[in-house]
Amino acid sequence: MQLLLHRIQFEQDETAFREFYKENVFKLFQFAFAFIQNKELAEEIVNDVFLSLWNQRARISDIRNINVYLYVSVKNTAANYIRKNNSRKNIDLERIASDHFYLSPDPEQVLITEELKKIIEQSINQLPPRCKLIFKLVKEDGLSSSEVAEILEISYKTVKTQLTIALQKLEQSLRPSLKEYRFRLR
Repeated sequence: MQLLLHRIQFEQDETAFREFYKENVFKLFQFAFAFIQNKELAEEIVNDVFLSLWNQRARISDIRNINVYLYVSVKNTAANYIRKNNSRKNIDLERIASDHFYLSPDPEQVLITEELKKIIEQSINQLPPRCKLIFKLVKEDGLSSSEVAEILEISYKTVKTQLTIALQKLEQSLRPSLKEYRFRLR
């Protein structure tokens, strides 16, 4: 990623920017959608953030953590939209629902059947909104707990607590299904 950012900043490389965009657009779209609950507007917010990044590419090296920068930019842009259109002052994390949880394909997940994926997704969707959002940011988007705390403007301890709650609830929810699933595999 650092090489892409270097090419974007110092070579104004549009191909590198498109590659960086492709690597990050989906997870940022999901994050924006969690706030806005509108596909077109979430896409617009993410594209605005990337356009801003491109326009300010000369200062990319000043950004301490590009992941945190992108998520905070999406969150702030979404918050500004909500404030303008709904007269709400703050984003309530308890009301955010990340309905489009996505299990990205990696070698381990290729082995999981569609049925088991559905069971896992249903269990994730039953999590309280804050747990679900934090779980998604850490487990799906690969952000660290400290990055999530910074993005959501909550304490590191709150992130860790919410992750623990999410994992406990998932374990409770999945235990009966996994036992039945293992039994059918034998």
